[in-house]
Amino acid sequence: MAEKRDTPAEHLTFSQCYGYEPLPEPMRLEHISEDLRREIWNAVRKFLLLDARIPYFSVRTKRFIERVLGTFLKRSEDEIPTDYDTAMTMFRNHLFQAKFNKFLDLAKIMINDEAASEDFVNRIAESFERHAAYRLDTSHRPFQVSPRSSREQGEVTQKAIETIHQSSMEGAKTHLRQAVEHINAQQYADSIADSIHAVESVACVIAQKENATLGQVLDSLERAKLLKHPALKEAFKKLYSYTSNEQGIRHALLNQESADVGLDEAVFMLGACASFAAYLVNKHRQMQKP
Repeated sequence: MAEKRDTPAEHLTFSQCYGYEPLPEPMRLEHISEDLRREIWNAVRKFLLLDARIPYFSVRTKRFIERVLGTFLKRSEDEIPTDYDTAMTMFRNHLFQAKFNKFLDLAKIMINDEAASEDFVNRIAESFERHAAYRLDTSHRPFQVSPRSSREQGEVTQKAIETIHQSSMEGAKTHLRQAVEHINAQQYADSIADSIHAVESVACVIAQKENATLGQVLDSLERAKLLKHPALKEAFKKLYSYTSNEQGIRHALLNQESADVGLDEAVFMLGACASFAAYLVNKHRQMQKP
């Protein structure tokens, strides 16, 4: 839940007004979370201290510092200080204060350095997997940083969530808010379940039945000539069927302690279900017009 602020209502953002963050952190491009900054610093600090005799670094670590910071700061390696206090402070300051693009530059330089161990690279990659809108491709060198989702995908998802939020679909709003919270808490199976429940909730409101099915809602839209493309109707039904049948995602969520889903699946289902639910809401509004 968003913390309460004494800010005049007219100055509140959409998120503050509704106590809701439109997009989960792993979809917020050009943003580096405090969790990611902290975890990367911890990984770097551990790596720098592996063979240190505090307050002195080993020759191997000093060369790592010279290469990495020299490349990052565009300075010759012999200009880079390698004494313990200065080097540690420089890494810490850059990791906690750098803008998102410079942070990503530094991360890429570090994991591609010749001294970077497999454990060091994996730890950084795992931190990105948990906390970032970017992922590290460590399948082959040079390792690359790439966006997890496109800006367009994020904008579409945000617009869809806002459409639901501005409607009277209270159940769907709650499920989407919880889906976002679950993603940020790395509870991906729970997030997918809530994304699916958001669609179900909208379907029930439109059909005015407590246990309405999506098929019933689509049939009513078709009868009202608001769903004019049979192929689109079938595509919606098949997507939903995939999440609902005994081999689908929802069955797995209900019958396994740990479903085989991750961040990518949770982000996809949030976007797909939010867009689907918003589509139904907009069609429902058209049905109600005189």
